[in-house]
Amino acid sequence: MPISADHRRVVIADAGPLIALGRLDRLDLLPRLFTEVQVTATVVMECLARPGLPDAVRIAAALDAGHLCKCPDPDLDAEVRLDPGESSAIARALEIGAGLVMDDRAGVAHARAQGLRVIGTLGILVLAKQKSLIPQVRPLLERLRDEGHYLGDAAILTALALAGEE
Repeated sequence: MPISADHRRVVIADAGPLIALGRLDRLDLLPRLFTEVQVTATVVMECLARPGLPDAVRIAAALDAGHLCKCPDPDLDAEVRLDPGESSAIARALEIGAGLVMDDRAGVAHARAQGLRVIGTLGILVLAKQKSLIPQVRPLLERLRDEGHYLGDAAILTALALAGEE
């Protein structure tokens, strides 16, 4: 179940969407869409692993400004076979009853199976357009693709349709 446009809430963000929004220089959308955006210590380490990259610089600045809130890593379920950042984000969302911002297909499937509400990078951009925070989704999707971010054709078509940009 996606996070609805009417549902401002606390969300836990995974590295993928943070990096994508950092590349676009649109991390500002997250605090404008959600009450609070938490990032686990493991996800912060993943995002800042290459400190010279523009997305890492922007993520660090968003953390420093308080737009993203660093939170401790929760206890992890040893049975879950996901990336450490995804595992920590899902565990934190379950721990506090928050929504989840995640792109990884396996992570999203696991989170939804646990009953979590999940939105990805494309969903964030569509939601931002619906809230009139950005004028268009298409140019941002094109920039992401041009910069090497994998976006499937079907996902792009769905996002454009939801944004009214078919």
